[in-house]
Amino acid sequence: MPPHISTEDAKKQALPGFDVYRSSHILYLSDQDRDFGVVRLNNEALQVFSDSITIGQRHALAAEAEAAQKYIDQGGLKSGLPLPAGSVGWKGLFYINYEHMKIGLAFELHLKSRLLARDYVLHEIDKSIPEYKSLAKQQKTRPIKKHELFAIQACHFDGRQSYLPGLRDGSLNFGQLTKEPAYRAALELTDQQIDIINDYRLLRNQMHFPGDILETPHIRAFARPIIEFLTAFIDVELVDWSNRLIVQHKFSFPPITRLN
Repeated sequence: MPPHISTEDAKKQALPGFDVYRSSHILYLSDQDRDFGVVRLNNEALQVFSDSITIGQRHALAAEAEAAQKYIDQGGLKSGLPLPAGSVGWKGLFYINYEHMKIGLAFELHLKSRLLARDYVLHEIDKSIPEYKSLAKQQKTRPIKKHELFAIQACHFDGRQSYLPGLRDGSLNFGQLTKEPAYRAALELTDQQIDIINDYRLLRNQMHFPGDILETPHIRAFARPIIEFLTAFIDVELVDWSNRLIVQHKFSFPPITRLN
């Protein structure tokens, strides 16, 4: 059996396994496969968001902040009143790099879902394969549509499963998505939204090597508490969008509950 033949030829020859695809390559086969991947990525992003103290324990944080403000209004230390409990908030501060890592990762997953939904390739294109070298170079500064990939070669069958040649195991770099103009435009978000997300990307990087306190000008410039940005973004861009796709395709995913 030839090790690399087109999936179409494998189908014609009725070769066993031709209809088994490399899992992550299924994302590019059909609109339904693509949208299933979009919902899955958003579900994973929501799970990571919810695992953070900022989102998952937002009500407890709000209650602690309210109690602290009441304490200050009553005179603070001079009042002789006992300090209000603040264990959740202190935990968030103590593990702040871990907290930012979760929020940054959740945003990264969601941004990739947005590119996938618009038929862009999430995998890194393999520059070591001559016919893909040009696309791989272009991918550094602009997202590549899946039809550009298929124009070079269709799916191949390696004797065990079908796959798309030219794709590496790795995916696009988070920094590409928030910094390169063509990627930013493809996300179809406002500059403010992307700039805040990029602040969280930089904060997330502190998990690799904690260092000096980073400036987060776009988070700081947001006119209201940043939790309001986060919850509104999650409800509209992750929850509402995913629920529409679930209904449209009759996916097996249960409906996702909004935060607010």
